[in-house]
Amino acid sequence: MSSIRKIPILDLKLADDPAKRGLLLDQLRDALFNVGFLYICNHGVPQDIIDALSSKLPTLFHLPQQRKRELSKTKSPHFLGFSDYAQETTQGKLDLREQYDIATELPEVYQKDATPNERGRDFSKLFVHLVEEAFSIPIGTFDSFFNKNSDSAVSDSTTASDFLSPQHRLRFNFYPAMPPEQEGQGVGPHKDMAGWLTFLHQVGTERALDVQDRDGSWIPVDPIPGTLVVNLGYAFEAATEGAARATVHRVRARSQKDRYSIPFFMGLPLDLKLSEVQNVIPESVRAMRRKELENGEWAIDKKIETFLDPRWDSIGESVLRRFIRGYKKTALKYYGQEVY
Repeated sequence: MSSIRKIPILDLKLADDPAKRGLLLDQLRDALFNVGFLYICNHGVPQDIIDALSSKLPTLFHLPQQRKRELSKTKSPHFLGFSDYAQETTQGKLDLREQYDIATELPEVYQKDATPNERGRDFSKLFVHLVEEAFSIPIGTFDSFFNKNSDSAVSDSTTASDFLSPQHRLRFNFYPAMPPEQEGQGVGPHKDMAGWLTFLHQVGTERALDVQDRDGSWIPVDPIPGTLVVNLGYAFEAATEGAARATVHRVRARSQKDRYSIPFFMGLPLDLKLSEVQNVIPESVRAMRRKELENGEWAIDKKIETFLDPRWDSIGESVLRRFIRGYKKTALKYYGQEVY
């Protein structure tokens, strides 16, 4: 198995050039199967929109603490809202950040307010269809997972709403400045449990995000202007039986300046069964890791086995277990001591 040499940068503009589209697909295939993280540029989201949203974050996080707590995550059984400093745990250790999580509890409200997101739809739809091409499956195969009412799972004539499932989540992260010579855990080593794909904008130039190589070493994912970072979630890795990689990553709290980031977690319907996803992944893809498993060259992540555990029938049940572990106050309030 090859190690991660560097995080690749993929230019989505190549998809428009028939002579270069194959090159882009080769790069994407390598990133999906061997890295699990990538940068994308020319993604179609206007920079002025990204900059406008980013500029609001300092004001949002420097509101009076009591004002922010009016939106406390402890008031939401869906784990949405504001999470105070050091209130989330990863690997049993506190994460030194504040965050807001927003998604959809009422679909009709979401649809009414969907207009500001229109500019971002095209690039997410394009990227998902490129993933399908990289897997050599019909374009549009995944569309029905984002709109379970769709009549066809293999049509390329989908609408933007196919990629606006209520299970998508947008998060605003704030990592306060650290004193000189001190470093803490911004977010501990983890894989993204709650999403199919994650699209991340790193605000500013502060270095904090790392991904883990197969040998255990850490490789920086530095901010690059004009790009978004993309990584795979647990559901993606589990659906491909480990062929595509959901890479372990972390955030170090070490900057002497405040740091912000905006991840978008592209989810799947929470009542969707993982077997429904696996059924459209080609056997040739799902078999990629089996020989390596047999030869002892690669070991399946035990958490993937948990994700595939038949006791957790739907993706939503697996995601809920992740939130319960990470947000204990909210979990105890709504789900009781027995969840532990």
